[in-house]
Amino acid sequence: MKIALYSREENPSLGVIEGELRRRGLSFSLNPPSGAGYDLALSFGGDGTFLSAVRKMGQESSIPILGINSGRLGFMASVAMEEIGEALDELREGRYRVEERTLLAVRGDGSEGIAVNEFTVQKAGTAMVSVEIGIDGECVATYWADGVIVSTSTGSTAYSMSVGGAILAPGCRCLILSPIAPHNLNIRPLVIPDTSVVTLRVRTRDGRGAIATIDNRETAVADGATFRLAQADHRLRVVRPAGNSFYKALRNKLLWGVDARNNN
Repeated sequence: MKIALYSREENPSLGVIEGELRRRGLSFSLNPPSGAGYDLALSFGGDGTFLSAVRKMGQESSIPILGINSGRLGFMASVAMEEIGEALDELREGRYRVEERTLLAVRGDGSEGIAVNEFTVQKAGTAMVSVEIGIDGECVATYWADGVIVSTSTGSTAYSMSVGGAILAPGCRCLILSPIAPHNLNIRPLVIPDTSVVTLRVRTRDGRGAIATIDNRETAVADGATFRLAQADHRLRVVRPAGNSFYKALRNKLLWGVDARNNN
């Protein structure tokens, strides 16, 4: 098995994962320019490192990727530091499954790319923006807000969750449209099929333009900018070791089911 290992080179724990890989006789390269020629990718860090790894792997790479979390909180980087040895043993023995995740292809004025988590348009100054939303050619509504998030199921535990969007299991073939601090309070997060084509047109009161983001990358866009979002031609393939699950991550990272009264 040939592994592409992606991590910040200044990560103080990098030697830990490298040592565990060598101990098991697993061949790896650190931060290769693409995933071509590798059987599997490992992301070692937080969710930001995971997103960077997916970009470096390239759109043509179909190899699965496993996220190992050396930080504080991560849903894509779901394997904890203390679970590294067990996870690598399961990889070597083939005791894992691969989940396919929807990716979002973004095309528009000044901002194009593939989103793992979400695409957003947001105000650039203090004034709110209006975002005209269309789905499959039908006008849905105009959102007066600080911005709008269009999230994949993978991204439902990221920015979308922080503004009140639904948490979706990664296997759900859905997108979530979530307003950011909406002025019209009857606008609520909307879950739609990931086969939908979403269009957005952003207007600003002061003409200063807005900010568009694709995951953790941002671009300034002009007033009146339009965007088209659709399911990408390829999917992200995420490794789930045998002892790891999305619901386990929810329990551990969001403390679901914990009775806070016991801390008194």
